[in-house]
This record gives sequence, structure tokens and C-alpha cells, in this order.
Amino acid sequence: MATITNHTQRMKNWNKIGKIKSLVILILCILSLTLVDFSGKTEFKNDFYIGIIILIFLFFVAFLLLITKFLSLLGFKFKRPNWNENPITFKFSKSLNFFHFMAFWFISSGFINTLFVGIFNQQFDGESANLFFAGISLLIGIKLSLKWLNKSGNGKEKTVANNA
Repeated sequence: MATITNHTQRMKNWNKIGKIKSLVILILCILSLTLVDFSGKTEFKNDFYIGIIILIFLFFVAFLLLITKFLSLLGFKFKRPNWNENPITFKFSKSLNFFHFMAFWFISSGFINTLFVGIFNQQFDGESANLFFAGISLLIGIKLSLKWLNKSGNGKEKTVANNA
């Protein structure tokens, strides 16, 4: 019960940008439902999508880890993504906001499409599941890259107290 009130409290703290981002994701999810082929046979393609899901998962996580580490070595700093900030920005410190927005869009669209195809066709839709797991891998990549960037060489997190 405490987590439900925590999530509703966070939603109350959304500013105008956070509400617009949620509305855009809702509209994109509804539009993606119109593109789903409910009459198609997807059983033959599902084995292919399971392999692709694993590859995309590994690629997105490795991509975010390596790019953020490389750019941090060049002197760029990265901030934790915030839902209330614009995802389209030209500041490197806030560039993870775009991937954060894309992750939630992929998760929402993939979940809704997989659910609808599963209910109406009684089949597994590998393409929509691929979107879902791509979003999950983006969130994991963001989390791991921020964790990796905040660690110093001795395994302690960088703070003002132990940074000297």
C-alpha cells in the first residue's frame, strides 16, 4: 500500500513537461495499436524474435555503458534522468533524459501491443515483446552507466567527503 501512495505522490509532482510526455506516450501507444496486424500469423517468427531480444538487450546495455564512459573520459558529466525535464536537449549532462523517455515509450507500447495481440489472437507477438525488452534494457543501461560513472577506482561512491 505504501508503494501505491508513493507512486501517486510522484505523479502529483509532475510538471507540465512530465504531463506532456505521458500524453505523448499514450498517443503513440494508441497509434501503434492501429499498426498491429491482428490477423497475421506470428508463430513462425517468434523464435527469431527471441534471439533478437537477447541481442538488442545486450547491445543497448553495452552501448549506454560504453558511450557514457567514453564521453565521461572526455570530460562530460551525466545527470540522473528526471521525468519532469525535456527529453530533447542539447546538453550532454541531460542527454540520458532522451533514452529515459524512449525506454518508457518502448515499455508501454510493447506491453500494450503484446497484451492486445495475446487477448485477441491468443498468440505471442515477438515484435511487441522486442519493444518491451528494448525499453527494459535502456533503463538497465541508464542505471548501470550512472552507477559505473559514480564509482571511483576503489569501489566507493564519489561524494564530497571521500572525493579528496
